Amino acid sequence: MRNRVLPVGAFFAMFGSVLCAQDISGDWQGTLKPGTLQLRAIVHIEKGEGGAWKATLASIDQSPDRGATIPFDSVTLQGPDVKMAAAAIRGSYEGKLSADGNSMSGNWTQGAPLPLELERATPETAWADPSPHSARFVNVEKDVKLEVLDWGGTGRPIVLVPGLGNTAHIFDQFALKLTPQYHVYGITRRGFGASSTPATGYAADRLGDDLLAVLDALKIDKPVLAGHSLGGEELSSVGSRHPERVAGLIYLDAGYAYVFYDQSRGDMPIDLADLEKKLAQLHPGKGPADPRP
Repeated sequence: MRNRVLPVGAFFAMFGSVLCAQDISGDWQGTLKPGTLQLRAIVHIEKGEGGAWKATLASIDQSPDRGATIPFDSVTLQGPDVKMAAAAIRGSYEGKLSADGNSMSGNWTQGAPLPLELERATPETAWADPSPHSARFVNVEKDVKLEVLDWGGTGRPIVLVPGLGNTAHIFDQFALKLTPQYHVYGITRRGFGASSTPATGYAADRLGDDLLAVLDALKIDKPVLAGHSLGGEELSSVGSRHPERVAGLIYLDAGYAYVFYDQSRGDMPIDLADLEKKLAQLHPGKGPADPRP
């Protein structure tokens, strides 16, 4: 029997197809070193709808909100070449996947390029959140789940609601000051952090209903709700529609017009923005969307 010898080009084509078939999902960890700084980065990669890759970036040394992530707009794997781009921060990564599929070597570019070696996280090497909270997910609607943190504590329950752009992790330090007198929870609203990001459901009452669904699921009875900034929107929604469900509301820098919006009286900037969105929906190809301030 004669041995078959493949041409060199065919060999590399096969090698490239094997790499393309590799599963790069999971968490990848590395450290950027601009000057004297050392900034740890965690890239989470998973398969999205239609089989395309999607990813998020967490820079755990640059923000007290360790749950906050930045989405990559594009993720491609062609042979050993990995490319990711995040338009929101004008950042991109280009690297090569190792033969064993457990590391990537390349550069992170956000202005000047910096070397960034990413290693696939394992149970032994994965970064662990140092905050003493437990975390779970609660389904609030079909295909929508919210991240809920529980710092423990004794006494009346208090639920912390973050401001726009933050997750419940922003309260990691603050929550510990409350646990001697309260049982402290935090909720990451839809569209942020590890919570689901559906296309709709961002109007005040829907967000308020999400909060109520968490209270029901965890059997939290008459808590105090404390909301920062945009979180006041959820507080007002719940307090005005279901005052019997809460013991009190605390507004943390949350006294904005949209928080106290009264539909019967109206508010010019809010109503105008809502009208503009409704008019935009009349354009061909536009679908329904939630009114948001």
